[in-house]
This record gives sequence, C-alpha cells and structure tokens, in this order.
Amino acid sequence: MQTQPISTVAFTLFLLLLSPPRAAAARPPPDPLRTSCAQARYPALCVQTLSNLSNTAAKPLDLAQAAVRASLARTRGLSAYLWALKAASQGFELRQRVAVSDCVKQISDSVRELSKTLNELQHLRDETFQWQMSNVQTWTSAALTNGDTCISGFNAVAAAAAGNIKLELKQRVTDVSMFTSNALYLISRLTDSVTGKPRANSGN
Repeated sequence: MQTQPISTVAFTLFLLLLSPPRAAAARPPPDPLRTSCAQARYPALCVQTLSNLSNTAAKPLDLAQAAVRASLARTRGLSAYLWALKAASQGFELRQRVAVSDCVKQISDSVRELSKTLNELQHLRDETFQWQMSNVQTWTSAALTNGDTCISGFNAVAAAAAGNIKLELKQRVTDVSMFTSNALYLISRLTDSVTGKPRANSGN
C-alpha cells in the first residue's frame, strides 16, 4: 500500500524528464545586429548606429558601410568645429594655435581617409577584394590614429588657459574615435566573412 504512491511519483518524474523543455522551444531567435556588435569595443553604440538597418536583411557589407558613414559624419562635424576654433584662435598663445592647426590638418586627413574607405566599400570586386580590404583597414586605422595624435598635441600644451579647450576637444575626439573604432571592427568582420564578399561587379 505504501509503495504505489512512490512508484507513481517516480513514473511522473520520469515522464517529465523525457518531455522537451518548453522554455527552450519558446526562446526568441538571437538579434543579428546584437550578434554582429557583440565583440565591438563599444557594443551598445554599435547597435544604436546600425538600428535603422533591417535585422534580417543586413549583411556584413551593409553593416560596415553604415558604420563608416556614421564615423564619417561625426568626423566631418569635428572638422567643422576645429575650423571654427582655428578662426577664433587669434587670442591663443602660440603653442595653442599650433596645436589647433595641427588638429585641423589631422582631422581633415581623417575625413579624406574615411571618404576613401566608404568609396572603396561601395566598389568592391572579387578579384581585388583582399587588396581593397587591406586599403580600407589601413585608412580607417589612420583615421583613428589621427584623433589620438590631435589629443596628444593638445596635452603637450601646458598653459592652463588651454584647459577648457582641451577638455571639450578631448570629448569630441573621443566621441568620433568610438564610432571609428566600431567601424574598423565591422570592417574586420567583413574581411573575415565569406558571405560579406560581393560578387564580381564589372559595371562599377
């Protein structure tokens, strides 16, 4: 009389173990954008930057181009700020004026390098794919380095009067660097991705 309830409980547990877990079946599929951005240096910013793309249709090439466009737009904004700062720098000390002029040149170079990067990504070919991607990575890396060089030049200016300028400039350059770093990451993903490699395009 006492053994039957135990057997019934054991049999019920056995059936439960054989049944597939419902939670796993109901688990939503992974978000492609979050998966693509998971290893980026700034993943949340990466997802935000790419959020206007279709989750299902976006390919590695689409993601890389969108990231470069965002970086280029931010870099152009920084360049405009620096040109305005240079125009207002007549009252600065000589070392400050030199630092501003150097930053103008460096960030202008970044605009050109990112523009070349975007153009190259829009004209990829099978037969020159690896060479083109090497160029793209080189240009994007150079744009990232230019920001560091700009900040280093201002850090060398010891005058206290440059403090507020250095702080704002550092914030603006850091913002641009975050976008450029993510763009470089997505370019690297494209380089390593077979699905991101375009078909030969003889019309471009």
